[in-house]
Amino acid sequence: MPPRKAIAITAGVLLGFFVIDGSYVWFEHPPLWELVAALLGFAAILALQLGHSFPSLAPWPPRYRFGTWALQGLLTYLPILWFGVGWGGMTEFFTASAVLVFPAAIGWPLFCLAAAGDSLVFFHFGTGWETAVYAVIEAVLIPLIVIGLSRMSDMIVKLHRSREELSRLAVASERLRFARDLHDVLGFSLSAISLKCELAYRLLSDAPAKAQEELVDVLRTSRKALADVRSVSRGYREMSLSGEANAAASMLQAAGIRTSMKVDDGALPVTVDTVLATVLREGLTNMLRHSKAEQCAITAERRDGKAVLTLANDGIGRSRPPKADTHSGLAALGSRVQALGGTLTHGCDAQGWFRLEAVVPLPAHADRGTGASTPLVPEADDADRPTLSARGLGHPDMVPRAAAAITLAVLVGYFLAYSEIAMAYHPTFGHGTAVELCLSATLLIQLLLSFQGRFARAAHRPPALRYGALGALVLLQFVPPLFLGPTWVGLPGFVAGAAFLTLPALAAWPLVAAVTAACGVELYLAGNSTWDITYQSAYTVMCGLVVFGLSRMAQLASELHRSRAEIARLAVTTERLRFARDLHDLLGFSLSAITLKCELVRRLAQSKPVQAQAELTEVLGIARQALSDVRTVADGRQRMSLTAEAANATAMLAGVGIRATVDTDCGELPGDVDTVLATMVREGLTNMLRHSKAAHCEITAERTPAGVRLTLVNDGVDGGAAPGLDSNVNGGSGIGNLTTRVKAVNGRLIAGARPDGRFELKAEVALLTTAA
Repeated sequence: MPPRKAIAITAGVLLGFFVIDGSYVWFEHPPLWELVAALLGFAAILALQLGHSFPSLAPWPPRYRFGTWALQGLLTYLPILWFGVGWGGMTEFFTASAVLVFPAAIGWPLFCLAAAGDSLVFFHFGTGWETAVYAVIEAVLIPLIVIGLSRMSDMIVKLHRSREELSRLAVASERLRFARDLHDVLGFSLSAISLKCELAYRLLSDAPAKAQEELVDVLRTSRKALADVRSVSRGYREMSLSGEANAAASMLQAAGIRTSMKVDDGALPVTVDTVLATVLREGLTNMLRHSKAEQCAITAERRDGKAVLTLANDGIGRSRPPKADTHSGLAALGSRVQALGGTLTHGCDAQGWFRLEAVVPLPAHADRGTGASTPLVPEADDADRPTLSARGLGHPDMVPRAAAAITLAVLVGYFLAYSEIAMAYHPTFGHGTAVELCLSATLLIQLLLSFQGRFARAAHRPPALRYGALGALVLLQFVPPLFLGPTWVGLPGFVAGAAFLTLPALAAWPLVAAVTAACGVELYLAGNSTWDITYQSAYTVMCGLVVFGLSRMAQLASELHRSRAEIARLAVTTERLRFARDLHDLLGFSLSAITLKCELVRRLAQSKPVQAQAELTEVLGIARQALSDVRTVADGRQRMSLTAEAANATAMLAGVGIRATVDTDCGELPGDVDTVLATMVREGLTNMLRHSKAAHCEITAERTPAGVRLTLVNDGVDGGAAPGLDSNVNGGSGIGNLTTRVKAVNGRLIAGARPDGRFELKAEVALLTTAA
C-alpha cells in the first residue's frame, strides 16, 4: 500500500544516514567499550528520531515530545566532547526533529539555531573553508531530507484518510438524497394506500360499491408506486416538468379541484427539469394533505434567463398548517433548489392564496441535452455536506504543493552540495563554468523526471522519452570527465534516482551498482582516499533513494489528490447500486402483494365482506411494513430473517390461493447470509407472482456439508420458462440482483426450468469461512 511504502522508504533512508554518519566513529578504531557505547548512543538517537518522524509509532503525549527532543539534543552534543567530529553527523537529525516536534512558529527558528550549531561544530573541527561550506550545506540539506520524507509520509497517510472521509461524506450525502427521493416518490403513495384501505375497510359492510371505488384507487396507486420503484432503482429519476404537470391536471380534476395551467413547452436542462418537477409534485402533495383547496393555478415559464414555477391555491384559509420538518417536504426542496443557484419561496399572497414559487437560473445555451444525467457525485446537497476543510483536512491543494516544494528544495540542495565539491578542486574559470552548466543540465533533467506527474498527459508519454532522459543523465555523468578531468564529480545520485524512477527494480539496481562503481573508479584515479571513495559511493546510493522516495511520493500525492473525486464517485456508485438492489428487493415484493390482495378484495367485496376485511387488514400491515422498509433502505441497515420471511410468505401465498410447502429449519445462520436468503425468498416470490400462474410453491432450506442450500420451486410456468427472468449477473434488478448478493456471501445462484416443467431458483452458500 502507498502509505506503507512511503514509511518504509523514509525509515530506510534514515537508517542509511545513520550508518554513513556512524561509520566515522568506526573508522577511528576506538576501543571496544567505546564502540559499544557509540552503538547504544546511535540506537537511542535512531529510536528517538523514528518517534519524531512517525508519531504513530510512539504514541507519546505532545508535551513529552519536547522532552524527547531535549534528550536527543543531549545525546547529540555531549558525545562530541569525547568522539569529536566523528559524532557530528548526529546534529543533523536533531535539527530536523525541531521542525517535526514543535509548531512551525517555534520549530523553524529552532531549526535555524540547530543548523547554526551544526555548522559551528564543523567549523571548529574543519580543515578549511571548503569543508566548512560543505558542512553548512549539509547542515541544511540533510535535515530538509529528513523533514521532507517524514512529513510527506505523514501527508500520504492523511491523504488516504481524507479520501476515505470524502467517500464517506459523499455516500452520506447520497443517502440523504435517497431518503428525499423516497419521500417525494413513495411516501405519499404508501400513505395514500394506507388511508384508502382504512376507508375501504369501513365501507365494506355498509357501502361495498364505494369500497370497490376506493380499491380501484388503491390499485392505481400501487401500480404507480411499483413503476416509481423501478424508476428510482435505476438511478435518479429524470422527471419531466411537463409530464408531471399533465399527471397533476388529471389528479386535481379527479379530486374536484378547478385548475388553470400554463406550462412552457421549452426544453430545460435535466437537472433543472427534475428539480422543478419534484417541486411541483411535493407542492401538490402538501396541498392535498394540508389544505382544502377548491382552486389551483400552475404556471411554468422562462423569465430573464431563469425557469420559474409557481403553484398557487385558495385553500390557505381552510388549511391545517404542516409541522416543520427540516429534513423533508418543502425544507428539503429548498436546499435542492438552492444547490442549483435558485430560490424557493412560499407563503400567502395579496389575494389570500398560498403561493409556492421556485426560481432556478438557466445556464447559457441550455437545452434538454445539457447534463444528460444527474451527476454521480451529488451537487444538490452541498448545504448538508461538511467541507473537507471543515473536517480539518486542509486546503485541497496543500498536499501536492507542499510535496512539490519539499522535493524541489532537496534537489536544489543536492545541486549546491555537488557544486561546492566541484569548486573545492579549484578549477579554472572556463572549467568551472562548464561544470556548472553540466550540473544545471543534470538538475533540469532530474526535475523533469521527478515532476513528470504534474505535467498534462505525463502518464501517457511514451517510455522512450523517460529512457532518453535517463540516457542523457548517464552521458552527462561520464562524458564531461573526458574534457574536465578531476574537476568533474557530477551528480551520480541523480543518475541513481532516475534509474529507480524509470526502470523496474531488477534493472535499476544493476545500473545503480554500475554507476556507483564507475564513479568510485573515477575518484580513485583522481587520487582520493579509500574513505572518501567509500563515503561517496554510499552517498550516491542514498542520494538515489532520497531522489526516488521524494519524487515518487510527490507524484503519488498529486495522483491521490486528483483521484479523490473518482474515489468519491465510485463510492457513490456503489451506494447507488446497493440502494437500487434493496429498493427493488424490499419494496417490489410488498407493492406486488398489495396489488394482488387488493384484486382479491375486489372479488370478495360483494360475496364475502368479512373475508375481504381480513384481507384488507393484511394489506394495511404490508403497507406499514413497506413504509418501514423505505426507512431501512435509506439508512442502509437492513437485517432480514429467513424464518420470518418464510412465515410471511406462507400467509401471503395462502391469501392469494397458492398452496405452499415451506421448510426452512436449517439452524442459525450468519447475519449477512440470513439477510441474503430472506431477500431471495422475497424476490423469488415477487417474480413468481408477476411472471407465472402458480398453484403450488415449495420453499426449502437445508444444511449441506459445505454450507446451506435454499430452493424455491413453483409450477404455472408457460413454455418451461418464466418470461422476464434471467440469471445475468449484470442485470439491473431481479435475478441479476440476487446473483450479485449471493456471490457476495460466497455462494452461487441457479435459476431455470426443471425437466418436470417447473421453475427452480436455488442458492448454495458455503459457510466454511464463517463457521467459527
